[in-house]
This record gives sequence, C-alpha cells and structure tokens, in this order.
Amino acid sequence: MNALVLDADRAVGTVSPVTGRGRHTSSSVIALRLPGGGWIIDTPGLRSFGLAHIAPDRVVSAFPDLAEAAAQCPPGCSHLGSECHLGEWVAEHGGGPLAARLDSLRRLLRSREGLDPADGGGDGS
Repeated sequence: MNALVLDADRAVGTVSPVTGRGRHTSSSVIALRLPGGGWIIDTPGLRSFGLAHIAPDRVVSAFPDLAEAAAQCPPGCSHLGSECHLGEWVAEHGGGPLAARLDSLRRLLRSREGLDPADGGGDGS
C-alpha cells in the first residue's frame, strides 16, 4: 500500500525467508484512494475473497481493453476454453500487455469458477 499511496504510512513487516510469505502488520481496516483513480483497501486478517457472486460479464467489464473483443465471442462463452476468440484477438493485436491482461482476466474467471487460478486448464490460455 505504501508503494501505491505514497502518504499511506502503513506498518511494514518482513517476509519470511523460509516460506516467502509475510505476516499482517496492520491492525485496522482502511480504504485509501489511489492517485490514478480507484481504491485500495487494507483488510488485516482477511486473506482471500470470492467472486462467485459476480457475473462473468461483470468481471470482463472490468477489463475495458478486452471487453469489446469479448463481446464478439460466442454466446455463453466462458472466456476460458478453446471456443473463446480472445486469445486469437490478443495475438492479432500484438500480444504483450494485452496478453498479460488476458491472463489476469482468465485467472479471475478461473478463481470465480473455483478452479486453480494458475492452471490454464489445458485450453491453451
């Protein structure tokens, strides 16, 4: 948070050299406005949250750089399988940052479905 909001002044701890994980150092919930827009929320003790209640189209809409291309996918496209044309569209438009954005979108959608976010599911994503 301190790197994203320069005057956040949130407590900082160390990362364990054994596990590579940190520990919560803050003890109060706070929402801070990001300089470029949006918010970041520090929620000590909360390690995860789910997206199951969010419709896939809402998740896609959070990626405006991909949403227009996603609208061209077949009806009911999960954006995770081979029927999805986003991978082809991204490749046609140079890959790079768009490929990273598509990877982020698909990780969120896999997480929403209760799948391993890191697993491409064998669909070439």
